[in-house]
Amino acid sequence: MKLSVTIPVYNEKATINEILKRVSQAPLPAGVDLEIVVVDDCSTDGTRAVLNELRLPGVKVVFHDKNRGKGAALKTGFQNCTGDIVLIQDADLEYDPREYPKLIAPILAGDADVVYGSRFVGGEAHRVLYFWHYVANRVLTMTSNAFADLNLTDMETCYKVFRKEIVSALDIEEKRFGVEPEITAKLATLARQQRISIYEVGISYHGRTYEEGKKIGLKDALRALWCIILYNTTSLARLVKYGLNGILVALSQYASVVALVEGLRLTTSLGQNIAYAASIEVSIIVGFLLHARVTWRYRFRSRAAYLRKLLSFHLTTALSFAVRQVVFYFLLRAGMDYRLNTLIGIAIAVVLNFFGYDRLVFRRSSDPVERP
Repeated sequence: MKLSVTIPVYNEKATINEILKRVSQAPLPAGVDLEIVVVDDCSTDGTRAVLNELRLPGVKVVFHDKNRGKGAALKTGFQNCTGDIVLIQDADLEYDPREYPKLIAPILAGDADVVYGSRFVGGEAHRVLYFWHYVANRVLTMTSNAFADLNLTDMETCYKVFRKEIVSALDIEEKRFGVEPEITAKLATLARQQRISIYEVGISYHGRTYEEGKKIGLKDALRALWCIILYNTTSLARLVKYGLNGILVALSQYASVVALVEGLRLTTSLGQNIAYAASIEVSIIVGFLLHARVTWRYRFRSRAAYLRKLLSFHLTTALSFAVRQVVFYFLLRAGMDYRLNTLIGIAIAVVLNFFGYDRLVFRRSSDPVERP
């Protein structure tokens, strides 16, 4: 059994030697070997020189040719790990490698596929620091739980441990600190689809101040919030993305009809009806692109598959439109005011389109994760 510890590093000259010493001396259960994979994300403070002079056995160092962010460094680290278990370790001394045994214990016991080290459960030591960081962390964790349908206490923790097969199933896309909610969202999808088990254990936390080198800020918190919405695949996440994209689709139709009418000076009823029909087609194409890429994050296997999905998207939209028109006709005959009737029709179209896209157009299954 081998444990691979991957360490993303950026401008950590003051701590890199100490963290490598602590990791290399981490107490591991009998029969567990250690591999250390360090990824330097193009440091500019002398960290690269320290790593170039490194002479520690069992340490693999990979250098990025330009700064790409923590997410990119983790992706590189995962690709270079050869162990049966993969653990993420930051280089800033906030997390204690002496806690590796309890982090990997649920995986060694066969109970867990993934383990999170939580700073908010258990009775371990914690350095007291920023209140608003604590609030932001809890808000992000709660939001992530709502969209992922999990009950984690610390989504943003550095300590995440995986069986190698799980790491291989993760396609990391985020470059910076958005990788934390991205990983959690994708693990939640695997948990629902393939029944992988996620555990938490309490850990200590020795946080540092900004003067001591802390890098995360408000921009990263906002990005994390977007990543929670973007990468999760629960019904709630899809519905929220569908609604946000629906606003953009409506705006695209409005903008296109105005551009056509005003740009081409279409003053006749026929011309304006043609412009309106064209704007509907524009909105359908915009909707298809947005929903495929963002709402359902669908990946097309070929150009033919892309065209088939576009056609089915049109047909689904046309079906909801036909239902909406029939309802509009009968409600109008029943004496309902056209404005209320229109709102009811829009609501019907929104609901039918969502379920049509979700169940018919972008429905898919995932390949299973291999189990030991």
